[in-house]
Amino acid sequence: IGTSYGGMVAMAHAARYPSSVAQLVLIVTAAHAGFNTRARQIVAERGTAEQVEVCRQLWAGELTDEAKLRHYYDVMGPMYSTTFDAAAAAKGRDRGILSPDAINMAFRPGGFLQSYDLRPELSRITAPTLICAGRHDWICPPEFSEEIHRLIPGSDLRIFEHSSHSIRADEPQALLDAAAADPAALEAR
Repeated sequence: IGTSYGGMVAMAHAARYPSSVAQLVLIVTAAHAGFNTRARQIVAERGTAEQVEVCRQLWAGELTDEAKLRHYYDVMGPMYSTTFDAAAAAKGRDRGILSPDAINMAFRPGGFLQSYDLRPELSRITAPTLICAGRHDWICPPEFSEEIHRLIPGSDLRIFEHSSHSIRADEPQALLDAAAADPAALEAR
């Protein structure tokens, strides 16, 4: 199971080592760097001025310390989740590791998420694959999951109509139900 960046890693692994993956679940992810351009468009259309600014900082590599990264997530929370709860989000972040180095290495100009492209490899994935997308996802919008679905033979696509990037917060039971489905049902599709 890979979510967001973890989905990118999971796709690459499943494509490069197909015999090592028995089942694959990809949640709110993208197969190439084009998600950055689309996310910028969505933030410009839907975001507040403050959200546009913290996203500019993200793509400029300016989230240089934990306080700036925490501020980014505080401001962007309502775009990541349709059921955003600031107190619950803060509690969750307090349990995790906030690494400005990692996010800057990925998103800054020249960062590795600015040029990757897994699309040529996806047809090598042989595991039954479930792809989950949030209808209102701003950072990995559903058109990227639809593209992955077209490129992975026999994959199953589920769009969660009431979710953004955080399906696990927005529609947790529906996500659990989808992920727990019998792999044979995926293979039969």
